Amino acid sequence: MKYKITLSYDGTDFCGWQHQPSGNSIQDAVEAAAEKLFGQKPSVVGSGRTDAGVHAIAQVAHFDVDKILPEKNVVGGLNAYLPRTVRVTAAEYAEDNFDARKTAKQKTYMYLMYVGEQLPILNDRALCLNTEPDMQRMSICASQLVGKFDFSTFMAAGGGAKTFTRTVFDAHFERDGRFIKFFITADGFLYNMVRIVTAQLLKAGRGENVDIPFLIEKRDRSYAKELAPACGLYLYSVDYGDKK
Repeated sequence: MKYKITLSYDGTDFCGWQHQPSGNSIQDAVEAAAEKLFGQKPSVVGSGRTDAGVHAIAQVAHFDVDKILPEKNVVGGLNAYLPRTVRVTAAEYAEDNFDARKTAKQKTYMYLMYVGEQLPILNDRALCLNTEPDMQRMSICASQLVGKFDFSTFMAAGGGAKTFTRTVFDAHFERDGRFIKFFITADGFLYNMVRIVTAQLLKAGRGENVDIPFLIEKRDRSYAKELAPACGLYLYSVDYGDKK
């Protein structure tokens, strides 16, 4: 039986989604919980890898096991064995051809930041900005990311991608009082792409000259060396094109 699960997690204390020999991964935690629940250890495949310190509101994963349990029991059963920083929010039976990574149509990431004095409760969960950013400049730069481009400039080394062209469907900011949310939706993302993009948008917000079309055209990371902290990044949603 193939199960599709949706997870929410605080990535602060994890080495990221994917198993690492030297660290504690979310994938490891989910596989261990599934082994206790189903009596066999499955390979849990996520929609994508989130890095160390990156969070998820709705990560999607799948796994195959022999045992069939009611969907609601899968949610409660896995949560009983998972750490409190990782929660399964939904579970359902999936078609045999469903693949959490390969069949995803688009993903949305959110970068959370806020302005003013630092709030300890948001340590490791949002980026504190000391000064008010220029929202208009940041929004203009964000809009220039939309389209189908080679995003090599916004890729860190070590990702293993074989192609670098991605289609960004939407990139925009939302403001709620002192809180600022940057949303970006694409058919896929390169390694550290959202954090590198966010760093450039923050530069624009500080009044620095940022030319997004120029950076895209250069296809060279040396033109965009900055990397926004992992703490503010969330995998927000994954779309499989099955919404009614």
